[in-house]
Amino acid sequence: MSAAGSTTDATSSTDTARNDTAGVETVSHGIVVGYDGSPGARLALEWAIETAKRDERPLTLLHCVGMTMTPTFRAYDPGVQARPYDVMGQGVLSEAVEIATKTLRHQDVHSVSVIGSAAAELVGVSDRADLVVTGSRGHGAISAGLLGSTSYAVTAHAHCPAVVVRGDAVVHAGPSHPVVVAFDDSKNAQQALETAGQVAAAAQAPLHVIAVDNVGGLEVWPETDTMIGREQMMESMHRRVGQVLQDVTEDARQAHPGLEIRTSVLGGSPGQAIAAYAVDVRAGLVVMGSRGHGGFTGMLLGSASHRVVHDAPCPVLVIH
Repeated sequence: MSAAGSTTDATSSTDTARNDTAGVETVSHGIVVGYDGSPGARLALEWAIETAKRDERPLTLLHCVGMTMTPTFRAYDPGVQARPYDVMGQGVLSEAVEIATKTLRHQDVHSVSVIGSAAAELVGVSDRADLVVTGSRGHGAISAGLLGSTSYAVTAHAHCPAVVVRGDAVVHAGPSHPVVVAFDDSKNAQQALETAGQVAAAAQAPLHVIAVDNVGGLEVWPETDTMIGREQMMESMHRRVGQVLQDVTEDARQAHPGLEIRTSVLGGSPGQAIAAYAVDVRAGLVVMGSRGHGGFTGMLLGSASHRVVHDAPCPVLVIH
């Protein structure tokens, strides 16, 4: 994918990256990263820069000044504060823009500063973006919980794929850091598998396709009406799910010849099992559908995806 309207040298690229206070309506495609200067946002920016470079996509840095930072007395006029907020936004973004343009020398880099909720603005712009990126924790994350309210809202409601950058350092998919995709028999999972295959091929990374059996207690076989133990049931389910995974990965093998693909069937709670697997294989990216419907694996990706975002050691990509 070529970067539309790319510049010809580092100087003109920097000119392209001037702060745009006209609003997020200027964003039309490419990668959008939420940036507030926090450590989590810096990691998100680094990941977004490298991804934009690899995929040759435009990059937009979006900074939001929340209304909770504004005065609330009755005589307050938002227009009076427009200039100070503009200066504040440019101050936060200037260093980030400089970092981005040094790497993306011949690609479009834009910055936008607006007054409003970061979550609402990022979700709003997501219908015009290819990808939205947030850090796992930004300013105010202590009161917002482990994940942070912005990342949680964007992951849940974005109109395009959304990435939450996890971990203490940036990790990218590559030969030693596989792409892990969680699969059940839902439409979202099919889309997640296709995307994971594309990312793995572009990054020259192995692709690990996993499913989770969440079977507990004893069950009755209808054909025999006899009780069987959990171990027997799990063994049978693992065989069946394993065969399904082999079947669905054939399309990925045909689409990306030479791509290394592994399949695994895990047991336990879906979110915890997926996150633990990502730790074990030193994953570079975990890809999930925003919601599954249970199906043969019992994996409800609505809750599992949020659990993985909390616990994964690497960026998590949620497909909507």
